[in-house]
Amino acid sequence: MQRLTTLVMYSGGLDSTAMLVRLLRETTDELRVHHIRMVNREGRADAEQAAVDSILAWCHGHYRPFRYSESGLDFSALQAIPIDYVSVAFVACQVAIDTPGCTRIAVGTLARDLDEIKRSVTVAQRKVFGAMYECYRARKLGEPVVDWIYPVYALTKPQIASLLEPEVRRLTWSCRRPVQTPAGFRECGTCKPCRARADISAALNTTF
Repeated sequence: MQRLTTLVMYSGGLDSTAMLVRLLRETTDELRVHHIRMVNREGRADAEQAAVDSILAWCHGHYRPFRYSESGLDFSALQAIPIDYVSVAFVACQVAIDTPGCTRIAVGTLARDLDEIKRSVTVAQRKVFGAMYECYRARKLGEPVVDWIYPVYALTKPQIASLLEPEVRRLTWSCRRPVQTPAGFRECGTCKPCRARADISAALNTTF
């Protein structure tokens, strides 16, 4: 049986970390893990990068080898916060082409996080990817079919957190508006991901 090659779009957050760990534990796929350093007015790029570096080092030490790469998008001059889903589709297309044999793209989307607006954005994400990738196929680059997969789609947030070892769970970063201090970054505690993280801690009767 041919071994699958999967591109893992990785942010350093709880969901994408659970996705990565599940793929490392439960599959024999060749994994290329790719992080987009997303610079915008929220100012979360450095905090996310620190989480990514720490978590991937932990995973390399506790699981099996995988390839890692990263790229950057700088939207800091814009007043609006760009839509992450569309940016991910754009970058995924470029990286899939750069990954020989890649037939799958994994993202850490959860069903509970998708309201009707976001569901339409996810459809748009696939359309963006499909249009770009079709151009590449016309030039005989890449695989005939690349599927999008959602390894943690059906899980609840507490289930997501429970997939992870406590030490790696504490390394994840969710806050959208981090506060920089002399000692590093701290969570704002008020954005939606911070509130969700607090709810998870309460449900699991633990802190992270």
